[in-house]
Amino acid sequence: MDIKYLIGVLKYVLSTLFSIGIAVFLMYHIINSISTEIETSSIVFTTQEEVTAYDAYIFRSESLLYTDPSVDGNMNFLCEDGTRVSANDEVCQVYAGNTSEEEGRAIQDIERKLNLLKNSNLDESINYSDTQLIDTSIYNAYYTLLTRMAEGSSGYAMAKSDELIAAMNQRQIVTKHVENYDAEIEALEKQRTALVTSSGTIAQTVYSGKSGFYYSDIDGFENIFDSKKIANMTLDQFDKLVSSDADMSLQKNAAGGVNCGKIVTDYNWYIGCRITNEDSRAFTEGYTYTVIFPYNSDIRITMVLDRIILQADDNRVVLVFRTNTIPEHFNFLRRQTVQIVTSTYEGYKVPIESVRILDGIQGVYILEGYVVQFRRIEPIREINGFFICRENDGSTEDADMLALYDRIITKGKNLYVGKIIS
Repeated sequence: MDIKYLIGVLKYVLSTLFSIGIAVFLMYHIINSISTEIETSSIVFTTQEEVTAYDAYIFRSESLLYTDPSVDGNMNFLCEDGTRVSANDEVCQVYAGNTSEEEGRAIQDIERKLNLLKNSNLDESINYSDTQLIDTSIYNAYYTLLTRMAEGSSGYAMAKSDELIAAMNQRQIVTKHVENYDAEIEALEKQRTALVTSSGTIAQTVYSGKSGFYYSDIDGFENIFDSKKIANMTLDQFDKLVSSDADMSLQKNAAGGVNCGKIVTDYNWYIGCRITNEDSRAFTEGYTYTVIFPYNSDIRITMVLDRIILQADDNRVVLVFRTNTIPEHFNFLRRQTVQIVTSTYEGYKVPIESVRILDGIQGVYILEGYVVQFRRIEPIREINGFFICRENDGSTEDADMLALYDRIITKGKNLYVGKIIS
């Protein structure tokens, strides 16, 4: 066999393979330089908030109303809860007569159902996406119910069972299984009015006595969470208040009259939140804060930080917020979770995974036409996987900075300035 011939063939094969390899290598880099799979999003101006959730306790000035102890009968409430009344307005009528025991039990059952549904109702404009707050409320009510039943506190356990049912009903609204309970409330109120007014004649009319806002129901905490206690309240006193049980004796007064509602007599009302001393550094007494009430359709109320209650031997702090805003149909559930906006940031919202370092400068790749470019960013705050970045003010110094409506590249490989994207 001719050795020289074999060597020639081998050289030919190797040179061919080398040429093909070079061609593939060049083709790969040419294609890669003009085409790649990328994803972009347009930069917009955004406002982002930092919020912190706390348990809040509502303090109000409330004046209780009672029927004449000599009059025994069924009550017909003349005002809806939250109605503004003047001094000596008619708020309730007592019907006395021939009510049967069966009718009396029916009225009491309707009243309990009405109270449950009113505490369950939330506006259909609820906008938070998870059920964490509601689920926590359900768990707390369930755990407390079991504990108090084991202790033999049947009256308190019954009150907690109603709170548990209301929380479960609220969850139905949050998860969009029902819109609200307005229709059920209206039907029950008509039934109750029909039963009461057919039970006899008007034996007594109850008047407001003071101007304010009328509520037909009481929760037993009216004398406990009284706003008059705010001015001189200590941390130990706040602890004692929040650990108190509802005072069920308020259903009757010393003379034997039956409670028929209450008047909220002061436009100012308060919430108290117990937090750590470390968390309190984000707050300044006298400043105004936005407080979000998730159980009231995420309604936002502007409140002033009225007091910061400190104690030398304790690492906890009580924040007391004040407002004179009373939204329509607001649920004044005595204890409810609130979210306090501690900081607000404005700027461009940039995904952290899109951020790169080029020549020691922090920035992002953008697509300008079909060409990849690099733009500098100045992060202000990191929130939930995003940077909030300073706005480009259009000055010469900001010429290389990310600008409004730039198409930021959020996904792509082998990016570099000047790369052509087809």
